[in-house]
Amino acid sequence: MTHYEKYKKTIKEGIRKARRKRDIWINELLADKTCIYCGEAETCTLAFYPDNKEIRIISRSKGLREKLRLPILERIQKNQIVCLNCEAKLNNDIQLSPIL
Repeated sequence: MTHYEKYKKTIKEGIRKARRKRDIWINELLADKTCIYCGEAETCTLAFYPDNKEIRIISRSKGLREKLRLPILERIQKNQIVCLNCEAKLNNDIQLSPIL
């Protein structure tokens, strides 16, 4: 039995925990934000537009050290915070006006 086979479950659990910590970090960035179009504030409905999927993928592949987070933070700065409903409208070319 190889080392990997012996500790397969433990290794997978460690990877799952690390990935969850990175997801929590991204969600914490959204915690005090609102959708710029409708004002929705529920964190689970907010996304970075237009690069939400890429930001989350990059975040999961990087560590949580500050130096590793800088490229993610730079990419986030180039995005708007929108709710999933407004994102769907934007993706279907429906014009929205930001709330003031």
